[in-house]
Amino acid sequence: MSNPESEVFLTEIPPLPDTEFCVYGTVYAYPEHADALEAVYAETTRLAEFEPGVIYYCLTRDSEQPHIFYFFERYTGKQAFEDHNAQPIIQKLMADKYIRGVKANFGKQIK
Repeated sequence: MSNPESEVFLTEIPPLPDTEFCVYGTVYAYPEHADALEAVYAETTRLAEFEPGVIYYCLTRDSEQPHIFYFFERYTGKQAFEDHNAQPIIQKLMADKYIRGVKANFGKQIK
């Protein structure tokens, strides 16, 4: 069985639709930064409630491997996703280098 942390992480985002889509996956934090990352994620979750175009935003932390986080996000389209990621808190999160890697999947909700 392969170790998911040794697999290749997301290096680029696929073309996103202008219509509603979901993104979900796993974030691997550097263990020494996991608590700080959780604090930032608590704030991004709070802010997401007020972001236009964010339909659903959920982050969790693995209780057995606390440096691993899971996310599920749903947006009205590409612009909402780009606006979310352009926020200062998200840009700072990336600059602070708390994250070792991300595995993300994009798709449409089954209705």
